[in-house]
Amino acid sequence: MTELKLQQSLLDGRYEILDCLGRGSYAEIYVARDLSAADGEPQTVVIKVLNVLLQGMPDRDLERTLIENFQNEAVALDRVRHPHIISRLGHGTAIDLVGTAFHYIVLEYLAGGELGARIRQQPFTLERALFYLEQICSGLAYAHECGVIHRDIKPQNLLLTADAETVKIADFGVAKIEASEGAITRVGTNVYAAPEHNPLVETGPLDTAALAAHQPHLTPAADIYSLAKTTYTLLAGEPPRRFSHRRIKELPESIAGNAWAADVLRVLKRATEDKPEDRHQTVQEFWQELSDASLPPTQPLNPQDGGGDEIRERPASKQLTGNTGQLVEAPPRPRFDSPGISKESQMGGNGNNRPRIVVPISVANKNLNFPAQPPLPRQQRPARETIVVGAPPPAPHPRSAENYAAAQQVKAKRRSVRVLIALAIILAFAGILLATHFYVSRQRAGNPPPTVDPSSEIGREGIVKTDVRLRPDPSTNNRSLGIVTQGSRVRVLNARNSWYEIEVLQQGRDDPNSANRGWINKRFLDDN
Repeated sequence: MTELKLQQSLLDGRYEILDCLGRGSYAEIYVARDLSAADGEPQTVVIKVLNVLLQGMPDRDLERTLIENFQNEAVALDRVRHPHIISRLGHGTAIDLVGTAFHYIVLEYLAGGELGARIRQQPFTLERALFYLEQICSGLAYAHECGVIHRDIKPQNLLLTADAETVKIADFGVAKIEASEGAITRVGTNVYAAPEHNPLVETGPLDTAALAAHQPHLTPAADIYSLAKTTYTLLAGEPPRRFSHRRIKELPESIAGNAWAADVLRVLKRATEDKPEDRHQTVQEFWQELSDASLPPTQPLNPQDGGGDEIRERPASKQLTGNTGQLVEAPPRPRFDSPGISKESQMGGNGNNRPRIVVPISVANKNLNFPAQPPLPRQQRPARETIVVGAPPPAPHPRSAENYAAAQQVKAKRRSVRVLIALAIILAFAGILLATHFYVSRQRAGNPPPTVDPSSEIGREGIVKTDVRLRPDPSTNNRSLGIVTQGSRVRVLNARNSWYEIEVLQQGRDDPNSANRGWINKRFLDDN
């Protein structure tokens, strides 16, 4: 596994990498500060990096597929720009601190974290769950209108803003776009994935003829299936693991007794049918039934209102809305070149022939001597140069080799200092352990632990702390003679290791199983 070296570095002369948020099969997620952000633009962003070497050296076909999927995610995000879908802010191709080439996209940072984590901390009320579900349905319905099927809707891919009032759909890495539609492939998380995402999963007898038949195209009903399983999680506070690959048949006891439970269960049953054509066909249809089912039962109007025996009608369900007019215009469409990244990386990256756009922050601040400039307004910014791996390299700047050598010297010195500090700490710790050993050894040699003379304990009296079985000898590997009850007053007749032979002077209470003499462990006896 080859992880990229990006911590504490400056990407593209603009993004200061702060921390790694996590890693997937072929992606690494970093949080960064945008040093060139203009007023009104987000200062903190997320850098999603494609690392084709994260699982080892890929073949050319796999590498091409990974790059195409990564570009597909960027295209899908640009197509579905919506207030409840995460926004793409930029993209690029770069080389990390050790010469590994990679593609990346820049996304908005949502500080509230995953919706799934919030559920684990505290289950939602019905009203709060519906508050989030309406936003999710709004974003997902818009994506479907734009011809994009997400294919991995789940609480972990739903992110919150810092105030936890807005939820956005994230991770379009396996999204399907109509123009690129093909046979259904196995994607998604098993607990939430629709059966058509797992064509080899059968809940009944295997139909080999069906496997050989033409596979249908994916429809929005696949996302509606995952949306229903997500709804279950938001309402129940736990994933529907027992209904993995199966229709939801019941709600957990924690919510099954609510007045709305039966109606909501009916909606979830339909939305998780095995056949896509038996489910809701649009997100709007699912949301309308769910919001209707969650309303309180109809009640007679108050007589004071002049209603008599009339029945109060439920309000009409809300139409999903999402104003997209105020969104920032999408950045230029990315073009990530296919195979070549893994080959370039294994050959040592750019050497001195390709300019490096990821540099240590210390080098960027001290060695490169870039003049400090305020960020330009968006319309005045120069076009950013994108380094495409495999393209003819531009002529190096005369200072490039010099700066690179200086950076490597600084890096080597710092590594040496860290090694020396680590050795000093290890030696100091070893010295402390050795000194402690000698001290304890001398103490034991000069002051042997005191021994207790058993004869000094014979004859003393005490009180039994609890009901204890009396033994014929100082061991538990024998039969019991009877019990001595709690509060009994006894006299010690003999002592051996951690055992006393006692004689009962007065039982704490009458008990048919009591005995008057035997052995007990010392811990059950209190001094008088």
